[in-house]
Amino acid sequence: RMMKITYSTKNKTLGFTLIEVLVALLIVALGMLGNAMLQLQGMKNSNDAYLRSQIGIFAYDIADKIRANRECQDQYLTQTFLSEGSPYIVGTSDAGACIHSNTLGNAGMANEIACIGQALDAGLPAGARVFLRSSSIRPTGASRDIKIFTLRISWTDRDNEERKADYTFDPGACTNAAACNCT
Repeated sequence: RMMKITYSTKNKTLGFTLIEVLVALLIVALGMLGNAMLQLQGMKNSNDAYLRSQIGIFAYDIADKIRANRECQDQYLTQTFLSEGSPYIVGTSDAGACIHSNTLGNAGMANEIACIGQALDAGLPAGARVFLRSSSIRPTGASRDIKIFTLRISWTDRDNEERKADYTFDPGACTNAAACNCT
């Protein structure tokens, strides 16, 4: 008697092939890379938003100083720093020592500019430029001009692009120039 032997050609595969594992790994790696890029962009946008908010705070602070010391408003334009011809450059300009006092204007304009410079140095990136300029407008039907100040802050962002922010305000009319030490 002869024995009949049969072989099964069915191949049962268990597990994954190396190619399937590599493709899955590639997909996961691309997802993680995309997530990392989103995180980087989010951090950059967050830093830019923070810097713009700081610039807004500085603009309001400088405008408030000029409004509070409005009798000397023209002297802010003619100081060594903060003028359009000679802007304050953060990290480079030296406006001197700031002496805080309770009475506005009593320490003189040089001190006012020094205090502004000290605040700018503490909060803006190196190389940022800050200056003031003014223009006069006469509203229709008005008997006098209104002086309008513009504070410009320009800086270079993380992408090496020049940015600028202008803040325009009315410091109010000068009513008593003798009340302030404008020197």
